[in-house]
Amino acid sequence: MTVYQQPASSTTAVIDLGAGWRQQPSERDHPGARTLLRPVAAAVAAALVFALGGAVPARRLQEVATVALTAQGDFQVLEDLLLVRGGDRLAGYNLTDGSQRWDLPLPGTAGGPIMPVEAAPGMILTAMEDAATGRRTTYAVDVAAGVVRWQDELPMMALGDVAIAVWSPGEDRTDTRITVRDVRTGQQRWTVRGVLPALDYPAVIRGRDTMPIWTLQTGGELTERDLRDGRVLRRLRLDLGAAVPVNLSISGDELIVETVLAGVKTTARFATADLSPVALTAPYVFRTDCGAHWCTTSRPAAGGPVDETGAIVDKETGEVRGRFAMGSIIVPTPLGLLVAGPEPRGDGLPVTALLDPATARPLADLTGWDLYSGSTVGVTVLLRGRTHRQVAWLTPGGLELTQLPVPPARCAFAPRAIACPAAANSVTVWRVTG
Repeated sequence: MTVYQQPASSTTAVIDLGAGWRQQPSERDHPGARTLLRPVAAAVAAALVFALGGAVPARRLQEVATVALTAQGDFQVLEDLLLVRGGDRLAGYNLTDGSQRWDLPLPGTAGGPIMPVEAAPGMILTAMEDAATGRRTTYAVDVAAGVVRWQDELPMMALGDVAIAVWSPGEDRTDTRITVRDVRTGQQRWTVRGVLPALDYPAVIRGRDTMPIWTLQTGGELTERDLRDGRVLRRLRLDLGAAVPVNLSISGDELIVETVLAGVKTTARFATADLSPVALTAPYVFRTDCGAHWCTTSRPAAGGPVDETGAIVDKETGEVRGRFAMGSIIVPTPLGLLVAGPEPRGDGLPVTALLDPATARPLADLTGWDLYSGSTVGVTVLLRGRTHRQVAWLTPGGLELTQLPVPPARCAFAPRAIACPAAANSVTVWRVTG
């Protein structure tokens, strides 16, 4: 199966992504971004041909320490620390010599992953579950100081500089509540109750001028707020008649409103850009931010034609720069766009190409490498070989190659360190040396 294909040079395809698809200028955008990317991409292509072809010597790994790990414990590498959780505790160990820097009580068992907070370097959010009651408590930990900055008995998730909980005290979804806190201090920023919520994750992750979250009340009031402060951005009253709203969701750049009347469910679609109605027969289009392009996929409405490919679309013109197999993923990295196939292979997904981030043209054929699907922080990891012991990882500082002493399953990668469960009930840390 062909995973990535450029359109023929004699044809130009343009995709209509609906209202609001065109790239909007922002004060945060840097002028000439495409121009700046091209020489960088060319240099990277040359480096990858040599490095991934084996012409560049691999870095050595220096074993730093082996730390005990409980049977139910887990670990993460963050900045200059190895974080180890288990036995009702969370501990931080120096990556330079393996010494313990701090140890603090976190009662319970792991109720969620150790999640670094991108907007607050040195902070993590993690949930612990009480074995007797099943209740979960979210802890915000400052790993530099080894202290809990705040905690909440709600399932909080970090998005930008806030932590959000979307929850309901019972089975009635129309009584869903939203609580938003400052991710650094835990101070409540805003809350609302008695709504159906829909979070626009792609827009929130893009993190431009606003971070939109939508709510729908039983009376038909549809509201868009900024997740960070609850500020109302837009409001529209839908004429639901006697129908009762039962679900609100976001699909691509559309709001999907589902209502029920006399046992019959009805669906309505609206463009998030201008809240204009969308025909129920129109295909669903999904897009993710791939730098100078949108990476798009589409799903037909009921009875519509099936499109088995996705597309890389120029943000400025809508021109299709390339196509990829449905189910594939496009990963923006510091060195370009990685194209990975949809079928898992061991600990990763098969990679086929690295694309120029400015033009979407192929820079290097990476067939034989797999994109690691495990834990990574600030790094994109590629694996090669029958046992996946050969490793290349892409960081903002460039590309590193090394040979793992153990299989990569459950390993955690950081820009200059790797932690792996090397033996029973223990985790070993290696640092990259010259």
